[in-house]
Amino acid sequence: MMFRRLTVSLGIVTMAVVVVGCSSSTGGQATPTTSVPTVSSGDKAPSGTGAASSAPKVGQPLDASALVAKPCSSLTASNLADVDLTDALSGPDSDTNGSACSWAGEAGGGINVSWETVNTHGLSDLYAKQSTFAYWQPTTVAGYPGVYADSVKDQRADGDCVLNVGVSDQLTFFVEYDNPTEGTQACSLAGKAASDVIANLKGGA
Repeated sequence: MMFRRLTVSLGIVTMAVVVVGCSSSTGGQATPTTSVPTVSSGDKAPSGTGAASSAPKVGQPLDASALVAKPCSSLTASNLADVDLTDALSGPDSDTNGSACSWAGEAGGGINVSWETVNTHGLSDLYAKQSTFAYWQPTTVAGYPGVYADSVKDQRADGDCVLNVGVSDQLTFFVEYDNPTEGTQACSLAGKAASDVIANLKGGA
């Protein structure tokens, strides 16, 4: 399973999976307030859309230090089951760019949550490079500004979608959902997972 890594350029790297058992019990779920991008194989970043560093401000910033320190706490087993990843195995990762956790579902597919501490201006660091992204669609997730964007390649039609979310004006995380069997539903599932990350963050996960 290939996932984007923790830089503004979102370069690809293979995330090592450390076997950690997770249950697949279901529970309450947060409802994402996202607008899902329309998928077409020819989508590219719009030209001249917004000025550089014009990211929306975060009205109610969150302290994400607990999840940055323990990125595999970003999603629960119930959250993973809600995005069709049952009996998922998790693997933490970190470097000078931030921290991350990836999960691989027993039946296939996977998800990655990365905390991009290297981007000290939050979403503005992405907005400054907006023209380099293969697709770009601003959205909101549970009241927090976000953008569906991937600078590597547009693979949404193949079940791979990247959603970046600002939890403060200094910090973002991104969710990459990758499951070919989900096809164009990948962005909806990435939005659901991102909303769960925020709910867990507010709940002190």
